[in-house]
Amino acid sequence: MTAVLQHTGLVLLYALFFLLNLLIFVGLPGSWVMFGGVLIYAWVTGFSAMGWWYLAAMATALVVGEIVESTLGLVVVAGKGATRWGVLGAFLGGIAGAIGGTAVIPVVGSVIFGLLGAFGGAVFCEYIYYNSLDQALRTGFWAFLGKLGAMFVKFALGLLVLGMFVWRSWN
Repeated sequence: MTAVLQHTGLVLLYALFFLLNLLIFVGLPGSWVMFGGVLIYAWVTGFSAMGWWYLAAMATALVVGEIVESTLGLVVVAGKGATRWGVLGAFLGGIAGAIGGTAVIPVVGSVIFGLLGAFGGAVFCEYIYYNSLDQALRTGFWAFLGKLGAMFVKFALGLLVLGMFVWRSWN
């Protein structure tokens, strides 16, 4: 009976961690909260299932996710022929949109306005540079997709951490 309860508790914990990881898409640090839960689990179990090497690997994956989230959108825009001004516009627009969006619509506003800000910033700066709306909109589209793709990469790395946790904790 104890084993059944233990496994049920683990399944519920896995589901909670998956839901926390989904918070990435609304601009909250769900993967880091999940990692905090993994640390608590490791501490409570005396680090028997989660050794320091696994915890370090998980933290590294999450740091890589943060780096990818901050840079992938810019790399995509630059790779699609944007000028430096377009890349800068996408970056600053994404930041301004995320900050302003939080004030407009709590929680999800940062993501929605961050994506729109990256699009708008790239379009604005590219239009000033090229004086061509077609080129500016193309760059803005790639800025939007790059930022969205970065969120999915960060989510995938969060799932990797969750997978490592499941693999090590399920006995």
